[in-house]
Amino acid sequence: MKGLVWILVNINEANIMKHIFLFISLFSSYTLFASPFAKPSEASGILNLSIARPSANIFPVTIYAIDGDQTINRNKAIWLKPGVHTISVNSVIDLSNRSKSLLRKHRIKKEDKNELKITIEEGKTYYIGYDANANDPNEWRPVVWKVK
Repeated sequence: MKGLVWILVNINEANIMKHIFLFISLFSSYTLFASPFAKPSEASGILNLSIARPSANIFPVTIYAIDGDQTINRNKAIWLKPGVHTISVNSVIDLSNRSKSLLRKHRIKKEDKNELKITIEEGKTYYIGYDANANDPNEWRPVVWKVK
């Protein structure tokens, strides 16, 4: 009886291991093919996030999601595969150069308008920032302020 239980337990463990291996294999191949990211050597466009224009009230952003999938916060440059992408950003708006009647600093939260749909073309660099030109913070939004 002990031998039969041992065989059943080992068979189940073997089946579980097969299923785990299959799941990991499928998941890793899916993420490799579904990823919006590209290597610098691949066909790609670049999102430049670190250059701001505070004098024009355009502030740097940090990307926290691409195409609805959360990513590690990125705040410098990102190589993306060509195509349409939706990026979600955070930013801290420093309004110290504005009228004292406005907030000095405003942190953009997930509830704010923080998504930008962008069509990436191979070989182009897109400068992304958060436009805080309007007096009403509800009108602030992420923008592509330069394409090179």
